[in-house]
Amino acid sequence: MAREFPLDAADTGPAGRDPSAPLLEARALRVTYSEREVAVSDFSMILRRGEAFGLVGESGSGKSTIALAVMGLLPRQARVSGSILFDGVELIGHRESLERIRWRRVSLLLQDAMNALNPVMSIGEQIAELYVFHEGESWGEASRRAEATLDLVDLPRGAARAFPHELSGGQRQRAAMAMAMALSPDLIIVDEPTSALDVVSADMVARELQSLRQRLHSSFLVISHDISLVARICDRAAVMQRGRVVEEGAVRDLITRPAAPYTRALVEAVPRLPGGEEHG
Repeated sequence: MAREFPLDAADTGPAGRDPSAPLLEARALRVTYSEREVAVSDFSMILRRGEAFGLVGESGSGKSTIALAVMGLLPRQARVSGSILFDGVELIGHRESLERIRWRRVSLLLQDAMNALNPVMSIGEQIAELYVFHEGESWGEASRRAEATLDLVDLPRGAARAFPHELSGGQRQRAAMAMAMALSPDLIIVDEPTSALDVVSADMVARELQSLRQRLHSSFLVISHDISLVARICDRAAVMQRGRVVEEGAVRDLITRPAAPYTRALVEAVPRLPGGEEHG
């Protein structure tokens, strides 16, 4: 039976948790926007601590809807059934639990950093605000921590004083990445992190995500139409088509021995450079 977070769970998580238990688990998740518009149908998955799990599929396959369902950010007209358990706690229909874990234990890196960042606040202020609000830091100490966090994603110290429009697309995405990792959450959801970037910037962000995964103890849920990006970051993945999972398994197996025709099509769609090397 799902439980509620205790009052002190924002920092430590539920007491006595089983470290071998799933960090995130979806059971028969269904999301509809109308009787005819089914975004996700009968979706189930298990994500363990320290693991990176990918959701792969074309636009409209339902993968971003799953991320928004986990974060409790679906539009009001959405109807959700089934179960989403985070560290054994039910999230569907429990707004209080969601408010306690957002940013502190689960963070979201959106595909368009320009929309994710506040245009009237500097990058440093936006990250410092997390430390002030969630950890009670003074603005001075929070600002120093914000600069150190930006160092982790290889942004220059001057970026802390910059506004979003003053940074390049790749720099904005790395700033959003810094916000997502600032509070060392248990789970970082990464939604199409490279789709709005040019090839060079996309490769830099992918490399940064690989590096962060090695340095952090967080789990990752990576959402992308690009199976090659998921292969660089994730251990396992589920391939989605029209709101349903058509294949799931180790990423290496999905790429080298795809069973579903749709998975084979995704693998074959990956651009290749002369000599047979994959692009990116």
